[in-house]
Amino acid sequence: MIQAFLRIVAPSDKLQEVLDVLRCLKGPTEVSKGCRVCRVLQDAEEEDSLTYLVQWETRDDAEEHFRSERFRRLLPYIEMSVEPPEVEISDIDRVGGMEFLVTAIGAAQGSL
Repeated sequence: MIQAFLRIVAPSDKLQEVLDVLRCLKGPTEVSKGCRVCRVLQDAEEEDSLTYLVQWETRDDAEEHFRSERFRRLLPYIEMSVEPPEVEISDIDRVGGMEFLVTAIGAAQGSL
């Protein structure tokens, strides 16, 4: 699985415009081949800070998304970020769920 994380800080006067662009990208991305999840997140403490998080089944699916015209419409908004944009692309071999959390909590309680 490939996970892409993009964080930008929108200029205050462009916040709604950037949010609109991200939301327009989200819908079609979610139904694209290989997309596991697509989220647009707004920081609770720093409302101008926006995160675009997407997970793909394969590297090819992710690369196809980043080459798409739809994604390219986001590039000018990345460039206008008030702070340097943060981009992180991760290749994830294994994903844990609730069972991982329960095991971790149990291990922590056993060491008390």
